Formats: sequence, structure tokens, C-alpha cells
Amino acid sequence: MAGVTIQELGLRFVDACMRLYWGSCWYPLLFAVGLICTLVLGRKRKSGIFVGYTVFLLLTVYNPLVVKYLIAKVKFENEYYRFIWILPVIPAVAYYGVRLVTAFRKTWIKVLMAAAVLTGFVILGNPLDGVVTNFAMAENIYKVPNDLRAVCDVIHQNQENDFPRVVFDGSLNSIVRQYDAGIATVISRNASIYRSGSTVAGNYDENSSFYKRQKALLDVIDYHIYEDKEGFQAALKKSKTDFVVTQIGLVDHDFLTECGCELIAQTKSCYIYRFDYSNPRK
Repeated sequence: MAGVTIQELGLRFVDACMRLYWGSCWYPLLFAVGLICTLVLGRKRKSGIFVGYTVFLLLTVYNPLVVKYLIAKVKFENEYYRFIWILPVIPAVAYYGVRLVTAFRKTWIKVLMAAAVLTGFVILGNPLDGVVTNFAMAENIYKVPNDLRAVCDVIHQNQENDFPRVVFDGSLNSIVRQYDAGIATVISRNASIYRSGSTVAGNYDENSSFYKRQKALLDVIDYHIYEDKEGFQAALKKSKTDFVVTQIGLVDHDFLTECGCELIAQTKSCYIYRFDYSNPRK
């Protein structure tokens, strides 16, 4: 996980990952209470699966000794956070909550207990609080920004190839594939992640021609570095880019036009440029 390494934390690595993943949410504590109640009350026929599953995890991927000497050896440290997902905290907490409510026979007590359980869930935290910020519901059935739909419409109205290749900035590049399968994104998701300084998506040979082209595009589109006009222009040509989409006011318009990008449309928040990679003068 970001900022957490086995080399620095050693046996505390697993604990640090758990704390970072769950944040201020107390659901893991409720999960632990449920496991203890299962053991004490002896109701192991159904909920016992959570006990056996958790014990297995504690002996393997959540065992600090195993993680320190095995995960580090197989170089799986950057992907270790995925193991946090397999601890069945949410299903088990929901199960124990239902069992608590149904333990009473009288309906009015069940209603009160259900209200108490729901209140407890709200008070003790939402795991998404540390993940989702400034959340807003999408305004259309496609669950993407309306401006992205407008951009895609412009591209299809002006495309000459059946499968136009487009350079999007980071705000749209990761979601355009979810909306329009008829558009090819030039910038690789993994290359973008690596350029940001993370190796979660793998390592790249920085001397390879592919990564050099990706970096030249990212430097301009996402990092606003305009030191290599020839490199950017060559990257557009080599990647056979048909269009470039940028946020209004974030990328130097003059730089793009000097590189052969022609402004053809403007949406609420984006500029859309066309690039003729087959033109030798560009």
C-alpha cells in the first residue's frame, strides 16, 4: 500500500496495512466480537465458517512472519493490499447483525433491535469514507460525466478512422473506456500510474520506445511540461493519434497548435483537437 513498506515496518507491516485500509471504521472490531461470540456460545454450524476462515488467514497472509519473509521474497509487497479484501468483515458483520435481531421472538423488540443495529453501523463508521471524497451521483444513466458524452459525440462526428485513437488527460482517460468502446485511448493506464511514481501496476523499462512515447504525452497532457516539442509531436505520430482532449485552461493551447493540433470543438470543460499523424509537415 502507498507509503507502507515491509523494509521500514517489518513485523508491523500487516498491522499498518490494516489500519490504513480500514481507517477510522470500527467494523473489524464488530467482526472480532462476532467471532468471540461464536466461540463462546458454541453456535458453529453456520457462523463457524467465519472462525475457520479467519484462523486460516491469520496463519498465512495475515501472519507477520510469513508476510515479512515470504511476501518480500516474491516481490508481492505492492500488491499485498489486495489480501485485505478477502477478510469477510462486511458479510460477517451483516450476518451477526441479522442474528442479533432475529434472536428475539417479539416483533416490537426485533424492530427496536434492528434500529439499534443500524444506528451502530452508522456511528461506527463507513469504510468508504476513506476512499470516496466529494461523491456525487451521475446525472445520466451511463454514470459518466455529461461532458465526456459530448466529447465522444464530437469525436465520432469528425472521425476519419473506424476506431479513432485519442489522447485524454487523466480526468477522462480512465473512464472513457467504460462509456465508449468505439474509441481507443492512446495513453496506457499502467504507464500513467507508473509516471505518477507508483509501481502498483508494474515496472517499466524507462529506456523503451513505448514508455518514452507515453511519458512525452503524459508530460504535456497531465504534468504541463512543455520542454520537448519534438518529442511530443513524435509521440503523437508514432501512436497514430487522431484527437487530443484536454481540460480548458490546463494545457498550453499555443504549444498544442504549434505541434500540429487543430482545435475543432469546445465543450463545457474540454478542448478537442484533431491531429493528422499522416501529414509529414506535422
